[in-house]
Amino acid sequence: MSARWFGPVLLGTLLAASLAPRRAAAVYDVVLNAQGEFLDAYLVDGKPFPPRVVLIDPDPADPDSLTLPPRVGRHVNGKLCFFPSSVRRHRQFIIADDTYRESCLDRHSPQARCAVTDRRNPFFLGMDPDGWGVFGRTGRWRQEHIHTPWNFSAPQPQGNIDPQGCVFAHDGRFFGNDVGNGSFGVNDGSLLVFFPGPGRRYEGFCFLDKALGAPGMPVMDDAGNLYVPEPSLLRVSKFSPPFPTGPADCDNPAHLVTTPPTKTTFLAGGSAVAGGLNIPVSMVRVPGTDHWYIAGVLGPTIVNEYDASGVFVRNIVPANVAKNPIGMDVGSDGTLYYAELNLDPKTLGTRCGSMAQVRFVAGEPQPPETLGVHLSFPDGVTVVKSSQIAVKWRRLPPSPDVPASACGGE
Repeated sequence: MSARWFGPVLLGTLLAASLAPRRAAAVYDVVLNAQGEFLDAYLVDGKPFPPRVVLIDPDPADPDSLTLPPRVGRHVNGKLCFFPSSVRRHRQFIIADDTYRESCLDRHSPQARCAVTDRRNPFFLGMDPDGWGVFGRTGRWRQEHIHTPWNFSAPQPQGNIDPQGCVFAHDGRFFGNDVGNGSFGVNDGSLLVFFPGPGRRYEGFCFLDKALGAPGMPVMDDAGNLYVPEPSLLRVSKFSPPFPTGPADCDNPAHLVTTPPTKTTFLAGGSAVAGGLNIPVSMVRVPGTDHWYIAGVLGPTIVNEYDASGVFVRNIVPANVAKNPIGMDVGSDGTLYYAELNLDPKTLGTRCGSMAQVRFVAGEPQPPETLGVHLSFPDGVTVVKSSQIAVKWRRLPPSPDVPASACGGE
């Protein structure tokens, strides 16, 4: 090629390349799991032990100084939920958040950032009771918190005792559960609903029930019915409309709804249709169907499939193979992901937890595979598309593998 043609050809090549449609970045499933107050992200690739990074970190590197701020700096638990399109909060999500109590009230002495009051300061964390934090499309806290008010007359004044799960109705109402003390025989868990108000903020709320048995994270079917596992009462309860539409529906000091929803037992643990499941703790929809996967946390540990009426269909994870499964979700290819508490079989004390997956071949569940170990009380699991949260996933810091002694032992 002569020199006089080289310039025009090169220019034409560069121009064609600039005008060509850009190839979209590959979108893949990311499995989010709250553990140890972190929100870990598994960049799943179909193999055991995929890369695990941190989307939300709980504390500054040095909690006693104000020198190096955390990327996010929030203590989170349970699963996360994206706001529906009706609320117009593009790719924003919520997740249970107890940062102020754990960083400032329970810690002696409080972290240095507890004294920060300037919202422009990257160490600012606010003085909210336990509730649900609001996070933006990059995974950073938006300095907004959804919660019930402080209750200084109670032994634990943070309002809710242990917020965990979430689910949104299409109209923007947000339903969440409070586990309560989580003890068998102490049925003080609750199911509550928050209402979108002025400025799309959630301040008004009602309680639907205040006597649930250590309730697990709620789920909703296409008809708008809510399902809540109650492990300490050995059942899954179903709540059907009417649901309150605003604070006027619970205009009393207890904020308890005056016209309660219809409550029935969807699945009774240990019954003839339970398929060997005794203590249900979590459930998730089987994609493309009206069926459910339901996990049993003890006696035995198991994951089964049930139909829309709560009748046993088939076993997914055989009895006592899963290590005390808790939160679950399903990926775009149908893979089932679940967190494992890995309780001590003698004392039921907390040990190092793990994450697992069950893949399906020709519709049949395969043996579980481990994704991560040495986790501190992993609970909520949420599968998202990598494009739903605007971060460069592979540039996030790796989630630390803590020593077994730091999470209760093997």
